[in-house]
Amino acid sequence: MPLIELIRRDLTAKPATLLFIAALAGVSNALVMAIINNSAGLYEDALDLRTVALFVIVVAIYVLSQRRMMQITATEVEEIIHRQRSSLIDAVSRSDLLPLEQVGRGNILASVIRDTQTISQAANLLVIAAQSVILVGLAMIYIFITDRTAFWLSTGFIAIAVFLVIRRLIDLRNRYPAAMMKENQVFESMRDVLDGFKEVKLSSARRDALLRDMARVSIEARDAKADMQVKSGNEFVFGQTMIFLLLGLVVFVVPSFGNTEPEAVVRTATAILFIVGPLSMVIQAVPMMAMANAAADNLMRMDRVLREIVAASEVAATPPQTLTSFEEIRLDGVAFAYAPVGGVSFGVGPVDLTIRSGELIFVTGGNGSGKSTLIRLLLGLYHADRGMIRLDGKPVTRGSFETYRSLFSAIYADYHLFRRLYGIEPPDVAEFDALVKLMEMGGKVALQGDLFDTIDLSSGQRKRLALMVSMIEDRPVLVLDEWAADQDPQFRRKFYRELLPMLKARGKTVIAITHDDRYFDVADRRVAMEEGRVVRIVDNRDARIEDDARIEDEDGEDPA
Repeated sequence: MPLIELIRRDLTAKPATLLFIAALAGVSNALVMAIINNSAGLYEDALDLRTVALFVIVVAIYVLSQRRMMQITATEVEEIIHRQRSSLIDAVSRSDLLPLEQVGRGNILASVIRDTQTISQAANLLVIAAQSVILVGLAMIYIFITDRTAFWLSTGFIAIAVFLVIRRLIDLRNRYPAAMMKENQVFESMRDVLDGFKEVKLSSARRDALLRDMARVSIEARDAKADMQVKSGNEFVFGQTMIFLLLGLVVFVVPSFGNTEPEAVVRTATAILFIVGPLSMVIQAVPMMAMANAAADNLMRMDRVLREIVAASEVAATPPQTLTSFEEIRLDGVAFAYAPVGGVSFGVGPVDLTIRSGELIFVTGGNGSGKSTLIRLLLGLYHADRGMIRLDGKPVTRGSFETYRSLFSAIYADYHLFRRLYGIEPPDVAEFDALVKLMEMGGKVALQGDLFDTIDLSSGQRKRLALMVSMIEDRPVLVLDEWAADQDPQFRRKFYRELLPMLKARGKTVIAITHDDRYFDVADRRVAMEEGRVVRIVDNRDARIEDDARIEDEDGEDPA
């Protein structure tokens, strides 16, 4: 059972200690029943202080053991969830991008958020149910001592009822994964609404179609979960009915046997009434157990999938180092192809390209030409199917990619701006103020330690802030994917004519994806792509040399 396996694997408390406390709570609860049941028929003028004292002691033992059990359970379960959640997040952070994209963000978020919440909510209920089982067992022993006939009839009836309940709950257990799959699709639809908010606002047709699709998915999830909840409710009613029938059996059927005393029938009926609540708790816990079990299974399966991804990406990994310089990066016949979708496949390469330190390179081409995929290959986010990357003549292997990636900082088209300077030493006040002035962000943002006071800025300002972070990070290579697309014309010109030359003058290697053909002359080289291939490389430096030579010749002409 996945839930038991998960708890057993990560439990820090000693199982024997937990069993002892649970048994103590169950036994003390049963003793409360026995004391009340045995004392209820006694009519004495004097109060039996010994019985009262025993009653108080047993209740105190129950309260203390139950509270301690709840405390241990809450602490242990939340610690298990914390470790499992941390394990998933760690695995995600160390996974390769492509297989992570194939797993899907919605599925990962569902495991981290929904499945852990399901297990957390079920924990205390399951502990109470376990104690209730102990109480029911002890109550049945009490009934056995009180009246054998009532015991055997009750035991047979309970066995039949449990068999029927478990049989009926098999279908409920099988419905849970399908319902959760529908809920995962709702997660994905919400991502489309939130991540694509601007695109949705621009097209009422897109909005209406998206909302229709989301409504369809939400209705399917609603129906699947409602069906599961109705089924769960029916099982609870069925279980309650079995309890009432058991009580009727004791009250109406047992006395028909001639050897049963009326006082025994009363005590047996009282014992059954006393365990009605615990029996209801056990019945209620069964569907919750099924849901928590499915959640644990999904959580452990996601953990296995991510660990396999990590294991595949970290084969023969060498201890990572931080590189601060390089001479050249060479792509030798690098090729990559996505898995076919609907019989159609797209790939990039083979690409032969040399990037030298201090160069300013533009990557150009139409949408779908492979620019972003090429950048992901260059950064080591995707691994080439063929060919290799060489750093200063040495092949970059799977085990050395983390060291290789330390050369780069990047601002992607779908970049994420962090509120903190994670992993980056904060600059001094003067350096930050100079960057603020350079990016024309005065009064827009401030840095408090390693925390920005706000990132609630316009899209263009957010990109400027992201560029400031990259400049603070100060890595040898800066990769920019359509950085200027959100800038106003004035700052766009400043970016191409001032900022990029300034970065180059500081020794930075800049690789920028761009469509701004009016500024192509800024680059040292322009790599043009079509349909996944590099179709030409334009070297602007040759033209500049010719222009400089022509200007020198013109300046040297005799004015006469």
